[in-house]
Amino acid sequence: MSASRIITSMPAGDSSSPRFPLASRSFAPAPLHWGEDAKGTEGTPVVAVGRTRTKVSESSPGSSANATHPDVAKSRLAWIFAAKTTLSALLALLIAFTFNLDQPKWALLTVFVVAQPQSGLVLAKSFYRVIGTLVGAAAALSFVSLLAQERVLFLGALALWIGLCTFASQYAKNFTAYGFVLSGYTAVIVGISGALHPENAFYVAVARATEVGLAIVVTAIISQLLLPASLAPALRQALTAAQIGLAEYAAAILNGRDARSMRSTLLDEARAIRSQYASAIFEDRDIRERRGAVQRLDAAFMNVINLGELLGWQLAILRGQRGWGETKTGEAIVEAAAALADWRAAAIDASDLGRRLVQARSLLPRGRDLSRDAKEADAVVIHSFAVIARLRDFLVALANYAHAIEAFNSGKEQASRGIGSTISTDVVGATWAGLRAALALGLVAAFWILADWPSGSTATIFAAVVAALFATIENSGKAAIAGAFVAAFASIPGFVLFEVLLPQTQGFEMFALFVAPVLFLCAFLMADNKAPLAYLAGFCCVAYFASVGPFDNRTTYDAIGFINASIAFIFGTAVAALLFAIVAPETPESARRKITRTVRQALATIIDPRRRERFSAFHAAITEALGQFKVQGAEDNAAREAAISLLGAGRALILLRDDRWSGLRDLKTDIAALPSHRNLERIDGIRNQAQTRIAEVLADLRDGALSAAAARAAEREIITLSAIGDAIERGGTLLVGASEF
Repeated sequence: MSASRIITSMPAGDSSSPRFPLASRSFAPAPLHWGEDAKGTEGTPVVAVGRTRTKVSESSPGSSANATHPDVAKSRLAWIFAAKTTLSALLALLIAFTFNLDQPKWALLTVFVVAQPQSGLVLAKSFYRVIGTLVGAAAALSFVSLLAQERVLFLGALALWIGLCTFASQYAKNFTAYGFVLSGYTAVIVGISGALHPENAFYVAVARATEVGLAIVVTAIISQLLLPASLAPALRQALTAAQIGLAEYAAAILNGRDARSMRSTLLDEARAIRSQYASAIFEDRDIRERRGAVQRLDAAFMNVINLGELLGWQLAILRGQRGWGETKTGEAIVEAAAALADWRAAAIDASDLGRRLVQARSLLPRGRDLSRDAKEADAVVIHSFAVIARLRDFLVALANYAHAIEAFNSGKEQASRGIGSTISTDVVGATWAGLRAALALGLVAAFWILADWPSGSTATIFAAVVAALFATIENSGKAAIAGAFVAAFASIPGFVLFEVLLPQTQGFEMFALFVAPVLFLCAFLMADNKAPLAYLAGFCCVAYFASVGPFDNRTTYDAIGFINASIAFIFGTAVAALLFAIVAPETPESARRKITRTVRQALATIIDPRRRERFSAFHAAITEALGQFKVQGAEDNAAREAAISLLGAGRALILLRDDRWSGLRDLKTDIAALPSHRNLERIDGIRNQAQTRIAEVLADLRDGALSAAAARAAEREIITLSAIGDAIERGGTLLVGASEF
């Protein structure tokens, strides 16, 4: 059977069906519904999700309807989100004004903070906002009661608190990180307001908590009752799209195509799916009950990606050998590719795919047969060992993924140690983020005290909030600079609205008539969080308007006060932006240092025999770092490829750590010392030791004197040492040279 027969075709797709994150794919599925067995008509392509199949529309791919439908749907969702958010904000303001709450502006701002297109996201973010608000308010009351009379100690305590909370936010993911940030800057907001009037500190804390709680309740109710957009269907669609993308990725690996761009997209999708799942559990019981299946699916998904990348470059070497397609390995690849193509075309289900992959694995030659071929050079035999082992693992991973899809669709809960989302291990980056937030508060507070600036408290609050909040987003420095410019440009229309138009109104109805268009515009800009510039502009505008506008219980119109508040907002934001540019700025070099730190630390934990770290923790740490790492040049690409190489050696390193093979004590000692003693000579020594040991074991195999059990152990040793040697050679750039700081 010739390797040229590897199947690369796929049923023609249709762009008229709903689009999902992988826009480059040949077809996209309709939303997946639990437990349905959708039937396709003859001649109509179907998308297989386990045993669930969804018919694809036969509209012409080039039709104008197909081209505009997704944009129309996206625009419709944006209008709905903006309308619901505006209604929630006005209703929260009305209730706050009616019940004479202290500062209704915090209710307004909270609505925009927790507002999300899907109800699950609203509930998740609201949950963590409540916790963060209560913890921050409690901390502020403690500081006020103990240190209100000593302003330097008080401000120092606040700086330390927001620094610690920002540090902790770098260790958390999704809305958990937001909860830490919120507890930090809530303490600043409540603490500074309370310290200025210590006798009212408790009432200030209660008022902030009440206003935040009001906004959360109103936003959640509006989100659930008016045209609710559930997160669960989006999660199901993302899982289906990820399955299609993974099938295409596996086909690309087996067929010798470049799959690096696919891998990057799949890593991003995996992170997005974890984030969606973390929020969907708040609104959908069915999703909550599938926790084990989701974890198993996630683990299988990541396993295919990483094994595929390592297999890809090894197959590239194999294809360079003459006549490789006529070998048993080539036949196994052809059989596996054919099975995968049938699965992608919905001709077989997961069970059939598993059986055919077993058949493909059975075609692979045994290690002892390879070693007994005296015609083959040692280097060719060793590489064949590695390729066969990786190919076998890859096919097993594909079968496991297919069965994980079946388990997910069936709804059967299965215990799993899925990879899930891990906490960050970048202590250096988290320390810089915490230090930056503490410095922002300390520097502006010092200026406030020394200059006796009446609006200094406002500037101090905004500097701390921006430094803490923006530390959790990408391109934080640019975002902070953009925030300052947005506030500066918004000050002119803000002055016209708040100091010229609103003083002419009477009653809440007229007030809302003028305010609603501004709120709607801000919400509309925030509707698509995948458009960072628009989202940032909308959020910064509403934060500015809520902070300087007349949204207090006793509304007063003061042009001078408005200008001072605007200057304080812009000044505080600008100071935070300046600190982002000075203190550990985000640059390609810093991103490479970050992934280097992560890989070295993960490597240190997995090879330490005292810690006995599981592979899943090692796997999660590096894949999370890879997902956050953005390639911007050749050096970045080299760092990414090096990290992937070391990731592929994870299992081999664990086997080496736990092995009882003889003659490897020196090698284990040298590898264990790599993270702390980095030099090129040591890496070369490790590679040479591995090659020497492989040659010795291969010689024993070629002699044929080993028992069956000893031969299998020797094969495992060759495969393990070969994987470690390859990883050290390809990933050595992260283990030597550049400083971590």
